[in-house]
Amino acid sequence: MSETIYKTEKRIDIKTAPKLEAELKAFAEAGNYDLVIDMAETNYISSVGLRALLSMQKEVNKHSGMMLIRNVSEAVRDVFDVTGFSGLLTIEE
Repeated sequence: MSETIYKTEKRIDIKTAPKLEAELKAFAEAGNYDLVIDMAETNYISSVGLRALLSMQKEVNKHSGMMLIRNVSEAVRDVFDVTGFSGLLTIEE
């Protein structure tokens, strides 16, 4: 199965996270469990966005898939580090 690349928005917050969650869920429902999330445009992520990523990571793990997050800004990386998500998600250096 080939990987699917999903590009996130500039901000992942209470307004944009539902769209992210719905689109990631649609990938999973279509059987796409090899996913690359490109965060090149993202400079902010809230707890709602973190929850959406964690939910997808759990779904991918259930199906022995792979979820890779790439092009993470320093600001988003700091959020991942402070919240412990750096240990839960596969983040490309």
